[in-house]
Amino acid sequence: MRLGLSSAAAPDASLEDLLEACGRRGLAALELRDGDAHGLEPRDTARAQDAARSAAAAGVALAGYRTAGDASDAALAGLSVALGAPVLLDEPAGVAGRVERAAEITRLGGSAAVVVGGQTAAEDGALVAALGIEVAWDADPAAGPVGEQVGALLARVDQRLALIRLAGGGPEALGQAGQGIGELMGRLALSGYDGAVVLAPTSSRYRVAWQTWLGRGGGWGCGSKAAALPLVSTTGGKR
Repeated sequence: MRLGLSSAAAPDASLEDLLEACGRRGLAALELRDGDAHGLEPRDTARAQDAARSAAAAGVALAGYRTAGDASDAALAGLSVALGAPVLLDEPAGVAGRVERAAEITRLGGSAAVVVGGQTAAEDGALVAALGIEVAWDADPAAGPVGEQVGALLARVDQRLALIRLAGGGPEALGQAGQGIGELMGRLALSGYDGAVVLAPTSSRYRVAWQTWLGRGGGWGCGSKAAALPLVSTTGGKR
């Protein structure tokens, strides 16, 4: 199991900045979100290949490319191959539409996972997994104790859980006491989960806190300053 970061935590950061931030914090995986400043887009496979090489050199696994956009299935399949990571489908069309696209992306040679979350995560995940498609779960403590949620999800999706995106953690961790984070990690370890758990903000109001936690209190771009921070302890492993 790898602990990682979503680019949603630093949407103005370049890919190089994100990889450096992962290194400062001892994070071993990175989720890239469509539209953030990392610069990757579905139609630019050459840039995606460069990104995959840069991540490998930094010792960071690319956990997936999250998109809610309108790129073609062929473009997303090509991106997935270039990155060596699944496309994480989070489109507003709903789970049924995401499943259809995931199946087509897979047929075209790429890999894809369908994002589920909220109160129906276990039921939606079971539907997706039954069709042989991987699941990406948005774990949100605001929807209830995530330790209990993951138990229901693991019982339904078996080995199809490809990625977990945990809302909060990092600089928000102190405010999450009693929300089942420890139980979540314990259950994942006991289940043999070998994917990534990526951290993302619960709200844009924590943007400055995340920038500081990642070592760029002044943000990214012109005039920003990096500050060295101690590493966190994470559990390594390969998926």
